[in-house]
Amino acid sequence: MPTFQFPRRAFLQLIPASLLNARDLKCDIAIIGGGVGGCAAAIAACRNGMRVVMTEETDWVGGQLTSQAVPPDEHPWIEAFGATALYRTYRSRVRQYYKEFLPLRAEVLANAFFNPGGGSVSRLTHEPRVSLAVLEQMLSTWIGGGQLTVLLETKPISAETAGDSVRSVTVRHSRSGKPATIAASYFLDATEQGDLLPLTKTEYVTGFESQKETGEPHAPDSAQPANVQSFTVCFAIDHLKGESHVIEKPTDYAFWREYVPRLKPAWPGKLLSWSMSNPITLAERKVSFNPEPPYSVPAGNLNLWLYRRIAAQDQ
Repeated sequence: MPTFQFPRRAFLQLIPASLLNARDLKCDIAIIGGGVGGCAAAIAACRNGMRVVMTEETDWVGGQLTSQAVPPDEHPWIEAFGATALYRTYRSRVRQYYKEFLPLRAEVLANAFFNPGGGSVSRLTHEPRVSLAVLEQMLSTWIGGGQLTVLLETKPISAETAGDSVRSVTVRHSRSGKPATIAASYFLDATEQGDLLPLTKTEYVTGFESQKETGEPHAPDSAQPANVQSFTVCFAIDHLKGESHVIEKPTDYAFWREYVPRLKPAWPGKLLSWSMSNPITLAERKVSFNPEPPYSVPAGNLNLWLYRRIAAQDQ
């Protein structure tokens, strides 16, 4: 499929739906959801000459990397292999952003593979605002050329179907309440929770399918619809040496302090403790929380202070 080149504008901007006068939009591909997957799909589609409309229910793109402050969870060989060219471009631009706009020590600047946040879950833990800046930059070429339209603060509310085909999706801007209908040849659901599935009456299942359904050797004998991956809720905290910010015990403190989850295989004791299950072996793993350099912890322990850290003073 041919790739078309479009002239770039002097200024680029993500377009809030409230600024659009058109009530009906037409495109080749409509992407509902502007998270990381939605952004990747938009860029790929634009590279292949498609006209794209992407919606996002919040006021910025990026999903878990931005709105939820979750750094990328990467495998240990990421710097050498096991990534797409587009994701490598993203990683490179994140590091370049830090080098251009944030103060870094000389030895950090000299390290081509420096980890901005110094976290252990990824070789590239970084701040949400950097993710947003880089993603907007990567989308800007296509926005500026008029090939990509991004509708922020916009959620799907209904869909028109014909048989097994989706004809259009109606969306609504959350602030103004104004609806718009998007007609497209293809619709991609890039939402966090599969918002288009019930709207389009698409058949779907949740949780864990049975071995009979999939033939997978490690699947359970019976389906487990409620068996889904646990949620990760991140929030930013800082450590101020010598200061105490302990609050009064909140409601239900005693309950959660003693809570033991009913899981199978069993969780190793209390949910809020210094033990967790190894996600690969399910064996008990000890954790620690040391926010002060050199971040020493007992051998074999995971230092949770460093795990998802997105900003490091020693950089």
